[in-house]
Amino acid sequence: MVRGLLVWLLIMLVETIHGILRGWLLVPLAGDAAAGRIGWPVGVIIVTAISLMMVRWTGLTRRRDLLLLGVLWAVLTFAFEVMIGVLRGLGTVDILAAINPLAGGLMLYSLTVMLLAPLLAAWLRGIS
Repeated sequence: MVRGLLVWLLIMLVETIHGILRGWLLVPLAGDAAAGRIGWPVGVIIVTAISLMMVRWTGLTRRRDLLLLGVLWAVLTFAFEVMIGVLRGLGTVDILAAINPLAGGLMLYSLTVMLLAPLLAAWLRGIS
């Protein structure tokens, strides 16, 4: 599970760089909301690609363990996103809006991707 945590750190590093680049390059051209919608699929690709590359390295093969890793990734990602929101000066209403898909928030979908990524990667790599 320690290796799975290291993979999550790698994902967060790459996603943070992705977010910074999106903010510098795409937000001025498309606006914050549109940049988020454009950047979200790129984030899914990043998470999926890293998961595919690193799932064997984690050493996890049982579905239960892979799902537990996904739960850990989702919980840590939620905490990370809330912390980033607080550091950016966002209030509770803004953070809750980012979670709520009815308010246009994509975080719930992102957390679902994090939850399922290890299991999906193992399945795609033929790990059982």
